[in-house]
Amino acid sequence: MAGNDNVASKPQVKHVISKELMLYFDKIRGAILDEDPDDEVVRLREAALASVRDEPGLHQLVPYFVQFIAEKVTHNTKNVFVLRQMMELTSAMIANPSLYIDPYSNALCAPVLTCLLGRRLGSESPDELQSQYQLRELAASLIGLIAEKYAKSSHQLRPRLARTFLKYFLDPTKSLAAHYGAISGLSAVGGAEAVRQLIIPNLKPYESVIVKAQNEGGDSKADVEMVIGAIMKGIRMLSDDALLLTDISVADEDDHTAELEEFLGPVIGGRVSALRDHKLERAVLEARG
Repeated sequence: MAGNDNVASKPQVKHVISKELMLYFDKIRGAILDEDPDDEVVRLREAALASVRDEPGLHQLVPYFVQFIAEKVTHNTKNVFVLRQMMELTSAMIANPSLYIDPYSNALCAPVLTCLLGRRLGSESPDELQSQYQLRELAASLIGLIAEKYAKSSHQLRPRLARTFLKYFLDPTKSLAAHYGAISGLSAVGGAEAVRQLIIPNLKPYESVIVKAQNEGGDSKADVEMVIGAIMKGIRMLSDDALLLTDISVADEDDHTAELEEFLGPVIGGRVSALRDHKLERAVLEARG
């Protein structure tokens, strides 16, 4: 699940496919990995992904694509373009209604988790920071989709993913980028309930991680804002929880800033209070139990 290049994460290819399918596979690989910014090349990349997304006769290629994705992610963690293309390919496979992905759901999780939880993806260049977080956001949406789509065939998939994300979130030695991935992953896999049960109760102690990074300044400032953004995105999910859509009494319109800051910490508590969303404030405070 950590994205390591091990035997357990590699699908076993035991059948022989036709020369036509192998040629197709090679052409798809070549097209999606071509980094040339030329418009024609870009169109070919998009066409290749669209083909994987829509072509009904690719059943035998599934294990080949899964192994290809795993190997490329494992050996290209410093190349955001390659990682992005592998996530796009994963998305295309999942979207193809003709492909039976269930037996490979765990194997697909490994490279997606690498793109979500990796300490540092791509280069150290500040110019690449946005694309790195866009990659993590795509990976989070994919892991949520995988958990939703294949939970019935793999009953332990969702809880195992949640445990992995919680472990990363609660580990102060992990990078802020990894924390962003863990928070986004928990929200994607567990929805509002995971936010209520696993994220919100841990925000007060997590405050020290945020404050430390804020004091360091420099590149950490951008990472801090991304992490706070992921937390706030998760918290806003509580407003969409149908169980909480009840009428607000007059008392609920009181200023809860002090309570929120006491419960969540000054940074996140202040952000929630600044939204002036009384229903959301109540939903957050109800998580105190």
